[in-house]
Amino acid sequence: MKLLMELRPAGDGYSGIPQETRLLFSSLLENKNREMTGLLNNNRSWLGNSISKTGSDNNLLEDLQFFRSENILSLVSSEKAGSLGNLRNILGKALQIARLTTRRAIKRPIHVHDIDMSAYADFLWRMYFAKSLPVGKFDAITQSRYAAIKPSWSAMHSVAMTPLRPGHYAGMDTSDYDVFLSQTPWPASVSKHTQLLLRYHDAIPVLFPHTIQNPRQHQFSHYYALRSNLKQGGMAVCNSQSSRNDLVKMFPQFESQTTVIPCMVSDQYFAEPAKRKNLVDIIATSIEPKLEPVFGNAMAREEFYARVLKPENFRYLLMVSTIEPRKNHSLLISAWNRIRVEDDPDLKLILVGNPGWAMENVMQTMEPFRNRGMLFNNSQISASDLRRLYNGAEAVVCPSVAEGFDLSGIEAMLSGGKVAASDIPVHREIYKDACEYFNPYSTEQAVDAIRRIIMKENQANRARLIERGGIIGAEYKGDKIQAKWEILLDGLKAKRSG
Repeated sequence: MKLLMELRPAGDGYSGIPQETRLLFSSLLENKNREMTGLLNNNRSWLGNSISKTGSDNNLLEDLQFFRSENILSLVSSEKAGSLGNLRNILGKALQIARLTTRRAIKRPIHVHDIDMSAYADFLWRMYFAKSLPVGKFDAITQSRYAAIKPSWSAMHSVAMTPLRPGHYAGMDTSDYDVFLSQTPWPASVSKHTQLLLRYHDAIPVLFPHTIQNPRQHQFSHYYALRSNLKQGGMAVCNSQSSRNDLVKMFPQFESQTTVIPCMVSDQYFAEPAKRKNLVDIIATSIEPKLEPVFGNAMAREEFYARVLKPENFRYLLMVSTIEPRKNHSLLISAWNRIRVEDDPDLKLILVGNPGWAMENVMQTMEPFRNRGMLFNNSQISASDLRRLYNGAEAVVCPSVAEGFDLSGIEAMLSGGKVAASDIPVHREIYKDACEYFNPYSTEQAVDAIRRIIMKENQANRARLIERGGIIGAEYKGDKIQAKWEILLDGLKAKRSG
């Protein structure tokens, strides 16, 4: 079986879809009876003619390495700041859309070009995989097959955003592959010979449009690309039964084209207790620069953290998530502050995650606590440090109002952490009885749930949560989830052979 897998999300972020893309590609590579190819393309930039040049074209053999080097530059976003840069970006995108519209009109599909990445192992590893995979995977990843397409992902979506024929996408020539696995609704049709597998993470752009970035564009591109994928016979591989239920609400006629395979958790999460001194050091050295108090100089900064982060009384609640509306940071801050005032004045709140969008109100709520050394915004924490933070937290809180899966709770459980989570369907499905639940709109319930974990008299409950968390978390380890993917792909192979 020849399988082409989209890798574009792996170039973004640390967790969520980017992390699962890295883990899934790495695990599927282990089957030597399958020919895996990773598809690389840019979010916004057209990759240029160098992608399609080979040593046999116009006697370019002596310049081949130069053109391969150009391929790498093409994969790095070329957006320029300033008014001139913005104008170039606008004109560039318009040209891309015109090219794709013409291709669609004359039924000329997007070509998938093989690219040789053997000389660019450093770029490939750092850009796409290092944030989630252990270094032991380096050789397997960098020696794999890769391909690229010229059009940008956003332009492929934009060409279908028309009131005359909404959702009418260009084609992509995947005739060399048996299966194409995309990580989000894919903005192109594939060859008839190819089975499209869509990794479906959540219906949030449609069901919670008020919580997302660029809501109108995101809602349109999600819905119409998803509909196009299903109409052409694509199979949606949902990451939870909850996500599958949401998809079927939108498209009940395609229910038979859906299945469920949960997300896999990284092998880098396991119970590893750390000394309080080490935990304090992790927090002080990973502060998100955009969300740090203003200091007059480096000495003032060092004195501040030495004063507010004392190992002997360092206790904290932990949340791991991008700061965005549906993650419900405001409710957690309210619940934590009440516990801090009424029960434990030394209890800190650690929020690990990059700044997202529509976060002005929650930023204003955080600021006075940050300035007083009670609340800390951290980012770009390695898995080895994060598992120690999970383990050392009084409680790990997952307060979202909507999720497709929410791996942070599973990572915490495997790291020996105790979890409190919002009572939403996907949390009940994934976390089962290994956490304390609360209404995501009730500060009172959140306070009670956290207290059921952190208060001294609840030691037995803490022990129960740690034990159950280890058992539940193990269900999502790589080998078990990989086996589910192998069953699915073997079934497709048998069906095609038949």
